[in-house]
Amino acid sequence: MSTQCIVVLGTASIQQYIFQSNRLKEIIGASYLAKHWFDKGLIASIEDAGCSINTFSWNKYKENPSIPLSDAPAIADSDVNLIYVGGGNAALLCKSQEIAKKVVKVWSLNLLKKVPGIRAVVGCCEIEESFQSAYRKALNKLKVCEEGLPFGASLGSLPVVRSCATTGLPASVSSREDNQNEWISYPATSKREQVGTEDNPGPARKYIANEFASVLKEERRFAIDLDEELGGLKGESHIAVVHADGNGMGEHLDKVIDKEYEKDADFLHYLRAFSASVSMLSKSALEKTLLYFNALSLEGLHLYENVFPFRPIVYGGDDLTFVCDGRVGLHLTAYYLQEFAKGRIRVSGKCQPVDACAGVAIVHSKFPIAQAYYFADELCGLAKAHRRDENKNNEEKSGSWLDFQIIQEGITESISALRDSQYRSLEGQKLHQHRPYKVPDTWKTFVKILQAFRSKQWPRSRAKSLLQVLAQGPIETARFIEGTHWRGTILPDVNGVDANAKETGWTGGEEPKRTTPYFDPLEALDFYFDGLLPTDAANNVKEEEDTE
Repeated sequence: MSTQCIVVLGTASIQQYIFQSNRLKEIIGASYLAKHWFDKGLIASIEDAGCSINTFSWNKYKENPSIPLSDAPAIADSDVNLIYVGGGNAALLCKSQEIAKKVVKVWSLNLLKKVPGIRAVVGCCEIEESFQSAYRKALNKLKVCEEGLPFGASLGSLPVVRSCATTGLPASVSSREDNQNEWISYPATSKREQVGTEDNPGPARKYIANEFASVLKEERRFAIDLDEELGGLKGESHIAVVHADGNGMGEHLDKVIDKEYEKDADFLHYLRAFSASVSMLSKSALEKTLLYFNALSLEGLHLYENVFPFRPIVYGGDDLTFVCDGRVGLHLTAYYLQEFAKGRIRVSGKCQPVDACAGVAIVHSKFPIAQAYYFADELCGLAKAHRRDENKNNEEKSGSWLDFQIIQEGITESISALRDSQYRSLEGQKLHQHRPYKVPDTWKTFVKILQAFRSKQWPRSRAKSLLQVLAQGPIETARFIEGTHWRGTILPDVNGVDANAKETGWTGGEEPKRTTPYFDPLEALDFYFDGLLPTDAANNVKEEEDTE
């Protein structure tokens, strides 16, 4: 008699697939393909394999992750039961190993034909003891595949073959965009087709327009071009590339997997509730951020026709990547982190608070977006590492942290190396005092200082002069501040800044160890839009509206 088995599907090096190109259209298309083929495309492949599939149970959890165990849907007598999908991952309960092989064969063949370049991985385990044990073993097999070398190697191109202008792969398709002819690779073609054109939108644009219909009002659409559509004057525009990631999600999943269950159906219930609650939380936080942004007066952002100056790229799981106008990236990221931290996820039947960390790389619109993403990812990693250090003596790990960096052209070293070499004064003091920032605690102080430097009391030229003087060290800073006092200008006096810093520009202590709270806000001075409210004030406005 055939034995049931659990199949877990995922991707290896998904960031490399999505950010293989510096063309935003191709990145958008790659993200959509990865999302589609682990959702509707997977379901269609199962049906193409001639297998019956039950999606009803998973859909119930997507609608309401808080379904009580007593109301949990029963396991259907189908060839395949969909356990969960989302975030570039999926899990299936198959009637037999033969059915599992058939499904994986059809699905992977579809990937080879329609999603060239993506590297899918699969873990499969027959159920001998319990669903729980089989799922754990399948996950371990999946991780082995993710960490292993890819099977074979790409052929590349011969000297007589054209190379794709965006991916470097062999060019095989002639493309005409922006009145220019170019030869591109098949993977690049498949990605661009998902976006389509203004007159003939592709499935990626239709999907996201439907997904965020409440945000895209008045025939607006998300940006698909970096240089023209994401704000700023031509030749002067900057974009913010943001990567946020939920904290401790692996630990929460382990709690679900390691819990003792009386029945296999109980395990499926809690696993589905966890996965659905994570997806719902991240999407809800993003929607609230977009609605807040949409409600602001965007006059002054140099909007391009009907384009919303924001572009979600990766979303749906516990991580989020988006691109936006460089002057709103910091504020919107802080807002998203606060909205994310307000939510709860379902962990073994309990509502569990959760938070996230984020990295913001601010670059010129001509800067390679793929490289900017890897900087944002590194910044997010630095924020997570700082969070771990801050919580090393705490039983409960908590806190949302945000790190940012303004990237100049030609930067090739890591963020850590850049800061060690260039973010010290001539006297040796560290200039970036609080990076990463805790949201909303130290971030609130950062915003207040920044807004004080944008006031009439601090002309832009004087604020920029202070930035240069801080880089020279405390001695030159003291001379400069003495001169500003003669003009009736004093350093911002806000909560969170000690008295010594308000007088001298630097915190107390031995000179080599002194730091300044003013360098970071001054460096970000041009990247904080005047039309934005402080994050905490914006939340207060929203709460008052809800009350009314």
